[in-house]
Amino acid sequence: MGADNVESFKERRTSLRVDLEAEEVRIGWQDNDEKLCTDSAICVDLSRKGLLFEYRQPFKVGALIEVTFNSGGDAQNTVKGQVCRCTKSETCYRIALQLL
Repeated sequence: MGADNVESFKERRTSLRVDLEAEEVRIGWQDNDEKLCTDSAICVDLSRKGLLFEYRQPFKVGALIEVTFNSGGDAQNTVKGQVCRCTKSETCYRIALQLL
């Protein structure tokens, strides 16, 4: 997109998106043996309907994941989502969740 087109660019999203600038979160999921697993990940952004985080391993589309912000703190908050996209970057996987 050229500099002349910047002013004509229109955001298509209708909900607010929060850029979290790589906030550490706690993720939880069940593995193939139905064992509960938890680990830390990096949340990239959050909207009313979805969440994008980075993790060292891929998740299958359709997997259910819990994401906890401020784990163990007074402001702890957990959301649940289903993987709708998982793409490999140079250093990690970028996992998109549709919030449930």
